[in-house]
Amino acid sequence: MTLKPFKLTVAAFTSAVAGAALLFSAGPASADNPPYSDCPAWALCLYQNGGGTGSKVVVTPPPAGGNTKIVRLINTHFLNGELADNQVSSWLNNSQCSVQFWDDPSGELHPSDLDYAPSWQWGLKGDYAFGTSKAYNNDRISSFRFYCP
Repeated sequence: MTLKPFKLTVAAFTSAVAGAALLFSAGPASADNPPYSDCPAWALCLYQNGGGTGSKVVVTPPPAGGNTKIVRLINTHFLNGELADNQVSSWLNNSQCSVQFWDDPSGELHPSDLDYAPSWQWGLKGDYAFGTSKAYNNDRISSFRFYCP
């Protein structure tokens, strides 16, 4: 009968050691992704922080053939659940579409052009972090328009 308590003690000790090993080898739960990571090859990705870091929004452009689409960020959320309106600090355009970025919550009524991404420029990036040449655009994008040739 002393063999059973010994087996239980060994099993408990082994589990504790394995758990401690996992605890010390695992990265932090809030580890940052590499800059501009996981943006699909067909999408526009908006990032909450400069340099393509932080939470993101993946936006699907309209189909090619002269189609346009206006996206109002007042109705759009980052993957972390926060509203994207006036919170975009960088972007990556992997679509074939051109994109006009605006500072206007109504989208097309009286837009103030902030930035422009021409069509057929896959991988084009915009960064508005402090210290960049376009830092004055940080957290100002409220809507944008795709034009897909």
